[in-house]
Order: sequence, then structure tokens, then C-alpha cells
Amino acid sequence: MDWLPGSLTTSSIMRPLTIGYWLLAIATGGGLASSAAETTDPLGWRLGVAAWSFNRFTFFEAVDRTSALGLRYLEAFEGQRVRPDSEAKLNADLPDEELARIKAKLDAAKVVLTSIYIHELPGEEAAGRKAFDFCRKLAIETIASEPAPESLNLIERLCDEYGINVAIHDHAKGSSRYWDPQEVLKVCEGRSPRLGACADVGHWQRSGIKPVDGVRVLGRRLLSLHVKDLNEFGPNGHDVWWGTGQGDIAGLLREVRRLGVTPTLFAIEYEYNWEDNRNDLAQCAKFFRETVAQIAARPAQERPLVVGWAATDITPQKPVNLVGQYEKRIARTTRDPLTATALALETRSDTEPVDQAILVSCDVIGIPKAVTEKLREKLKPRLPDFDVRKLVLNGTHTHTAPGLVETAYKPYDVSGDAGVMKPTEYAEFFVDRVAQAAVEAWQKRKPAGLSWGLGYASVGTNRRATYFDGKSVMYGKTDAANFSHVEGYRDDGVEMLFCWSAEKKLTGIVVNLACTSQETEHLEEISADFWHETRQEIRRRVGSDVFILAQCAAAGDQSPHLLFRGRAEEIMALRRGLSRRQEIARRIAGAVEDVFPVAQGDVLTSLVFRHEVVSVDLPEKVPPSPAFLEEDPVHPIEVHVIRLGDVAIATNPFELFLDYGIRMKARSKAVLTLLVQIAGQDCGYLPTERAVKGGGYSAEDFRVGSEGGQVLVDETVKQINALFP
Repeated sequence: MDWLPGSLTTSSIMRPLTIGYWLLAIATGGGLASSAAETTDPLGWRLGVAAWSFNRFTFFEAVDRTSALGLRYLEAFEGQRVRPDSEAKLNADLPDEELARIKAKLDAAKVVLTSIYIHELPGEEAAGRKAFDFCRKLAIETIASEPAPESLNLIERLCDEYGINVAIHDHAKGSSRYWDPQEVLKVCEGRSPRLGACADVGHWQRSGIKPVDGVRVLGRRLLSLHVKDLNEFGPNGHDVWWGTGQGDIAGLLREVRRLGVTPTLFAIEYEYNWEDNRNDLAQCAKFFRETVAQIAARPAQERPLVVGWAATDITPQKPVNLVGQYEKRIARTTRDPLTATALALETRSDTEPVDQAILVSCDVIGIPKAVTEKLREKLKPRLPDFDVRKLVLNGTHTHTAPGLVETAYKPYDVSGDAGVMKPTEYAEFFVDRVAQAAVEAWQKRKPAGLSWGLGYASVGTNRRATYFDGKSVMYGKTDAANFSHVEGYRDDGVEMLFCWSAEKKLTGIVVNLACTSQETEHLEEISADFWHETRQEIRRRVGSDVFILAQCAAAGDQSPHLLFRGRAEEIMALRRGLSRRQEIARRIAGAVEDVFPVAQGDVLTSLVFRHEVVSVDLPEKVPPSPAFLEEDPVHPIEVHVIRLGDVAIATNPFELFLDYGIRMKARSKAVLTLLVQIAGQDCGYLPTERAVKGGGYSAEDFRVGSEGGQVLVDETVKQINALFP
């Protein structure tokens, strides 16, 4: 839409912000679909017209033209004359009898008014309420607007109260503060999911922004679109039929599909041939329907797989403070090395990548978001043919490695400790080494095969003892008279991916289990914990040069420490001549060895490979986490969902309690589902409702509660199952 003097409007309605809303929002992929506005589109998308395309005519004439085009949805704009026989204009001052005429006209034409453009929603309470009341009377779902940032507190509150979205609209650079989608993200950060973006992709093209790139930046903040295709990039570009210009509208639609969002409306906004552009709109609608049908019907295709491996030592060369416990532990010696292992995966068509990923497992407690972003920036110039968004980092959650970010938590402050490496110094070393491994793995990609296996090893167990009074204690006494039960479940599954060379030689294994690497967590030495012995034992059994990529599944309430039978376990290990860590390694390696012969017989060299990077908004339920956890806002979080043949991999940034992981795996359509926690960002605990009721956590220990946990479950399952039609 080109800017008009006065107030121009777009609006929309939704349901109150409850947990039911969150679940429905996730289920519909972002913006909520109107219950009154059914769609026959195979993707559940609604195509309509922005009334601005008919701004030479009245609103009633715009309704008739929309209906004549065979389209059912319309976005109004504030200030348009309502009907030919009246001077009344569409705005919040219209009397109820005029609003009744508008609704009757829409009903007669079988056109649904989904949204309205209001150029600048007011930031004053009375005027703001008047605008929202007007939109609610017309059953509008989404208001497109360009409000002042200082008005957003009020607007956010009204959005949630009225159940109406506000989508921030962009004009071209130089005429709008919101021309860059990053600015929209900035002002929406930490706010309700009812605040997002109305992407005017024509103005993006006039500002030099490719539409595909713009919606990729917005992610799940994309609430609605004004779609245009221009004959050229730059301020002089004008509308042409979709698919014939420079905007790559087909790519835009594919990207929206990949993001998994369902916008309020794909509005055809044709700002050319003003006196009669009906055929132009019809051609755009034809392109949309044909392209969406192709996207929806496109079968997943198997493609040849290429794989590369690399590993690097990330052990600091100076004394460091170890993180994970509540006291300062300066490590001046190394018990065993810390390792980062990288796996590069890609499938290709004849001309271009089909999909790609670099998975990196690191012997650290977690990966701060800032470190992930720094690493991606470092890889951009070194791997120009790799989409750095598809780098996936995870920590094994050892408590005997240094931290990667400065905190205000006093036991982790080493500013006064002479000769001790600071976290930022280690982070720089870490990023350099991990980047080196990622580049090496990518450059070593070769034709390969993949197989999967499922084994079992008793390693992790729930670490919370529950008593008859209902209270739970982490590592609580189980020999007490009032001990009732262990709070939660355990998962002994060991999920594995085996990578093979073209000559059917094993090159590496992904080993995924629901247990953190915390057997000797109180050491004052640098150590990878039980993963060191585990890598050694697996290699002893299946090959000395095999790469081992360790992943920790949902295990926020799991630990290798035993709540009971501890003495018996200790004696059994002594009889075998093993330490506890060696015993754990024996069990995991035994699961690998047991599966290995079976995995050899089912190797795929071509498979379906899909990798989706999804931004998910989660509701915060408690105050921010303590200073020793990362202070980045929890929402939006980054989730990776990968399909490799019959196998799914899904990540999350939490110490995610096991129950959530079981829910995801049980509902997944994949034959085998690998979950990876503390990936890409460290957001601390995400406990279950029963764990919170059991106690032992302060309000500062976690920022997302069980409502957010279920939103994460539902969204992850939705994204996984979308890859397995």
C-alpha cells in the first residue's frame, strides 16, 4: 500500500490470550485462522484482495470486484468511501447502522473481511479502544498498521484483550521506519504473538530486499502479506503479474510453507493499471493457485547423500573455572580432553542443494546463543555454499568444562584470578576451533550411506526423590521412612545413526541417549566425563578411526547418579575392574555393538533429507533466570527439525524434562526420533507441572513452565510430522 494522508487501516480479530490460544496458534502455524473463513486451499492458506488495489472505487465496489474474481477474502483500508450513494468513509466513526450495511454487503457477496489497514494506530487509550471496538464489530482478525514504537505497550495489551492481531506494515526505505524486517523483529521482541508483521513484499523490492529473505527473517512473526511482483528492484519498479517479475513469488510461497506459518491473508495488492486491473489480479490468483497446488503435491524425493566428518580438540590451554556446580572450581590440570565433533550432511539435485546440515557436538555444558551466532558469522565467508542457519550445535552437558559467556554469578567470576582464562577468551578459542572442524567436515563431503539402529543401555535415571508429603528433592534420600517414589520416568533407549563410506566402511556414529554427562561433575579437572571413556570403548569395538557424535536427548531431570542400588552397582563395577564411568561406557558401547551388525544390512545411499529451521514463541511463566544462565529472552527460540529417511532429529535449547521428550517421540510419525537438548542456545530448565508442584526449584530456576513446555511439544510434533506426509 502506498501511504495516504490521514488514517488508513487494516484489522483482525482472534481469541483471548490463554494457553488455549497458544496451542491453537501453534496448531495453525502462527496467525490464527478465522473460524468463519473456511478455505479450500490444500495448505490452508487464504488468497484475497487488498482493497487498496481498487482505491479508485468505493468499498462496496471493491467487494463486488473481489467476488467477481472468484475470491472470498478482502482486506479493507481506512478512509475508503463506503458506497457510491454515500460520502461516509470507512473508519471508527461509522455509526452502527452503516456497519450493519457493510456486513450485509459482505454476506450477500460471500466475501469475508479478514483485515484492515490503519496507517497509525493511536497510542492513547480512548482512541486505541475506539479503533479496536470498530474492528471487533466487523469481525476483523488482523490490523495492518505502522504504529509508533512507544504505542506498542498499549497496542499489545489491546491485542490480547480484544483477541485481534496487529501486523506491522512496511513501506519503502526512506518513507517508513519499518522498511527493514529486522526493525519489526526488534520492536516485537518479547511481546505477545499477536504482534507481528504484515510483509509488503513490493516495498521490500523497492528497498532492495528479496521477499524470500524478508520472510525468512520474520519467521513466525509473519502474520499477513501484501504480495506484489515488480518488474525491477528499486524505487521505480511497478507491479506485474506474479511469477513474471523479479520478486520470486514462487520462492516466497515455498519459504512461507517451509516456515510452517499460516498468515491471515495473502493479499493481492496491485498498484498498477488503476482504472481496471481486474485481469491483472486474476492472473496473480491463477499463479498462486497453481504454485500452491504444486507445493502441496510435491512428493518428497530421495537424493544421493554426501557426508563429511571432522573433530577437533577444544581443551583450554590455561587454567579455567569449571561451570555447572554452585562453587568456584579452578581447573589447572586436564583429566581427559574436550572434543568437538562435526558431521556435514547434504543431498543434491542435478543443479542445486536439496538440503544440508552441519551437526556439531561439543564437550561443554551448553552453547550460548551469542556463541552460536558468532560461529555462524565466522562460517559465512568460509563456506559460501552452506546456509549457516543450518548449523546445529549441542553440548554434552559436562560439568567439568569452562563456560563460554561472562555472568554476574559470583562463583563464576574470575576477573580477580590471575592467570585464569576468562569465559570470553575461551569462547574465542572455542569458536575458532569449532569453525575449523565445521569447515573441514564440509570440505570432506563424499558419497555416503546412512542407516539407523535402536539399542538399550541403563545410564540415566530420574534424579528427584518424592516423599509422602508430595515434596520432591533432587538427589533426595531414598532410605528415609517417608520416601514414596522416584518422581519420573527413565528412558534407556540408545538411538543411533551410522554413516558409511561408498565402500561400506563405517565412518562415524551419532549416539543419542537421555542422560547428561555428569558422572564425575565435582572434579576440579577438565574432563569430558563419561563420553571420553565411551568414545574409547566404542572405537575399541567397531573401529579405531570412527567419529562419535554424542547427543543428549531430553534429560533435564535425568542423571547417571543412582538414587538406590548404589552400593550393589559399585560392587558389580569393582568385580569387573571398572570405574563408574567405564561401566557407563561399557553399557553404551554394548548397545552400539549389539546393533552394529543389523545396521550394516540396511544402508541407504539415497534418501529424503529435509532440514527446517523454525522460530517458536513460548510464553514466559516466571521471572528471568539467575545470572549464571544466559540472559537472552526465551522467545522466540530456534528449533531444528530434520528428516533423514525414516529418522527425525529435533532440537530444543532447554534442559528439557524427560516427559516432554517422551510425548514428542510417542506422537512422531518418524520410525525413530532423536531429540537433542541444549542446542544452539542455553535456556535452562524446562520442568514438568508435577516437578514444579514437587518443589525444589525457585521461581528463578526456569523461565518457561509446563504450558510453554506443551507448546514446544505440540509445535515440534507438528514440524516433524509435516516432513512425513
